[in-house]
Amino acid sequence: MTRYSLGSLTMADVLVLPFFEDSSLEVYIKDLDKTYNGLITTALESGDFTGKKGQVSLLYTRDKNVRRLLLVGLGPKKELGIQRYKQAIGAGVITAQSKKAEKVAVMLSESVVSVFGPYRAGLETTIATILAEYAFDEYKQKDNRVTPLVEVIFVGNFETKTKSLLDRGITEGQMIGESVNVTRQLGNVPPTTMTPSYLAKEAEKMAKDFPKLKTKILSRPDMKKLGMGCLLGVSRGSSIEPKFIIVEYRGGLAKDRPLVLVGKGITYDSGGLSIKPFGYMNDMKFDMLGAATVLGTMRALAALKVKKNVVGLVPSCENMPDGEAYRPDDILVAMDGTTVHVSNTDAEGRLILADALCYATNYKPKEVIDVATLTGHCRIALGMERSGLFSDEEGMVKKLIASAEEVGERLWRLPLGEEYAEAIKSEVADIDNSGILNGDGRAGGASLGAAFLQHFVKYPWAHIDMSCCYYTPKGKSWIRAGANGFGVETLVEYIRN
Repeated sequence: MTRYSLGSLTMADVLVLPFFEDSSLEVYIKDLDKTYNGLITTALESGDFTGKKGQVSLLYTRDKNVRRLLLVGLGPKKELGIQRYKQAIGAGVITAQSKKAEKVAVMLSESVVSVFGPYRAGLETTIATILAEYAFDEYKQKDNRVTPLVEVIFVGNFETKTKSLLDRGITEGQMIGESVNVTRQLGNVPPTTMTPSYLAKEAEKMAKDFPKLKTKILSRPDMKKLGMGCLLGVSRGSSIEPKFIIVEYRGGLAKDRPLVLVGKGITYDSGGLSIKPFGYMNDMKFDMLGAATVLGTMRALAALKVKKNVVGLVPSCENMPDGEAYRPDDILVAMDGTTVHVSNTDAEGRLILADALCYATNYKPKEVIDVATLTGHCRIALGMERSGLFSDEEGMVKKLIASAEEVGERLWRLPLGEEYAEAIKSEVADIDNSGILNGDGRAGGASLGAAFLQHFVKYPWAHIDMSCCYYTPKGKSWIRAGANGFGVETLVEYIRN
């Protein structure tokens, strides 16, 4: 386990120094430059490093205690945002690990602290560091694994009051960052291991670590009693038992109505009998990242001891095509009695979420937010940098978008409306699980999926379609390939602030 702390620079394999492109050297860096006989100034004067966004330059000292200085570019100060800053810190950490560094120091820039405030600067620097150092490499030979960090020290010149806020940010950043990495780890586990039962056991382990979390696991007989026909229908094609995972966190007053989080937990999605074509089944182990996001968020809330009541609901199963699998033209009955015509067995996520959204009504929730890798259409619309947000609740929309911006994640509002609700109506059942908009099977797919979910809600609700940016196919300079933990930071920010 890596240690994180605010301290003074005594020993480090690498010291990471963030630089603006258009600013003079800060006092801390000037002092370092004097200590190392103008090493930093020489690099700047040579033009090899100018502080441009994404630039990295490694300088070697003759100091046995601090062997390397790593300059990372932030770009112009006026353009600095939290996402760019976290990417720069992440790039510094990954570069340091590539040099087999075990002890890393990161300078908390006075300019950055002045822009974001000391608490936010400490928080986000720590989260960026933790996310960057994570690698899913346990299936590799030891020689091919990333060198784990043993210690990270955050350094700089600050007054006592500023240090206190930085300290709090670092402590809470560690709680959030580790929870994001729990989400990533769950997403990266291969589907032979990552089953609904495995996911349920991980939720139970989490509750043992944080006593304020209470878990309850529903199995197939429980689902039958509750009438969860949609979840049971999707699960029929797999020999692996479905699970409905309930995690409750009671940090608020007993009388306070909870916020409910719902996460799609398809641990592997073949498409069912509407089987996915070649190439489209790759990475379908990530189809449970909505569930992982909910579990990571619940862990963070418990670690932070947030004074709110929050419930996490995770419907989980595989979508497989064996002889018992549900079929196109089947009619399933949801928990609230809604009949659903199945026109596409690869539109399974909305089916299992329907039963979870019905179950959420039992809590008389203040609000419900569901998170799901729901539609490929959303990625086609938005690319890989933003997730789709659907809601008729203006207050929730504004706060969710603001929360995402605050932590360096991005949401983009997409439409709901009567035309989408009409398009999912069925000739033979109450609604269809796919729907066709204006006769075009390719049109408005993300909004049709959201409209299907909206049919089951009777409370303030928002839906996040995270199909756009839930994983990184190839590693980037600031984060390694695989699940990226999107959504945990946004939800934690939203719930506690």
